Amino acid sequence: MNEKEIQSISLSQLLQVYERRPEDIYLEGCVITSHFNVNNVNVNLFQYPTRINAFVIVICSQGSISFTSGVTRHTLEGKTLFINFPGTILQTESVQSASIHAIICEEEFFKNLHLDFKLISEFFLHIEKHPYLSLSEEEWLDLDRSFQDFHREGNARHTDPYSQEILRSMILIFTYKICRIINRHIAINPLPETSPRNRNNEYFNQFIVAISKHCTQERSVGFYAEMLHLTPKYLTTIIRKTSGRTAIQWIDDYVILEAKNLLKHSTMSIQEIAYYLNFPNQSSFGKYFRNHTGMTPSAYKQIK
Repeated sequence: MNEKEIQSISLSQLLQVYERRPEDIYLEGCVITSHFNVNNVNVNLFQYPTRINAFVIVICSQGSISFTSGVTRHTLEGKTLFINFPGTILQTESVQSASIHAIICEEEFFKNLHLDFKLISEFFLHIEKHPYLSLSEEEWLDLDRSFQDFHREGNARHTDPYSQEILRSMILIFTYKICRIINRHIAINPLPETSPRNRNNEYFNQFIVAISKHCTQERSVGFYAEMLHLTPKYLTTIIRKTSGRTAIQWIDDYVILEAKNLLKHSTMSIQEIAYYLNFPNQSSFGKYFRNHTGMTPSAYKQIK
């Protein structure tokens, strides 16, 4: 791994800094874990913006977890579910007596489950728009039982060759249970059919995807407008109507997330980060960072 450009953390890298526990379940490319009554003092991971290159499913049974995913703030509370796609930048803000279940799995592990992707493709689109879901009492109890079964099987220390495959099959079943829950939410909040408003939403989604890919090199509205075959003025209008914020605000948010990620998780100097993010010099990067965060890059880098 290039230590100068740590932009994402794979599951294997995450496990190098994660304090492994005997009760956690480890498969090749997947971790299943449960934590109870967790508070801020117990949390070190994701206290700074961190991109994890894995699917993450978190279920909160009690307490609360406040965090940002990309540039959107969420608060998980009792009987709620959050699904994170690979490549999204996460940052935990606060954790208050939270009890959670979580599954973290690499894309390759997910693919090897042999899911029927034709069956679940619609769900991916819905989750991209609605990653936070409230669970009914019945849904919560069902998923909680699934995690109890995971831990019973995983911690039984079977010596036979079947336990790993049993766990994989249980994860496959669990995934389809999640799909059933998403299906209920789609029935309640269906994705809108083609309309001018829906086209605006699609432009907004394309804009966000483009920023996430190119924000390290491009900060002009004109660049993204050209990618979407729109005029800068029209793109600005669409983004403001759709999100209530300007296009440049979204661009700045993603650039600052990248900058924070690099300042905390890479060995790059501030000057190298400035050049990596396509600023002409360290001074202009410092001014940009200070205007958006209220502190200098060096001050942010020193925060413990």
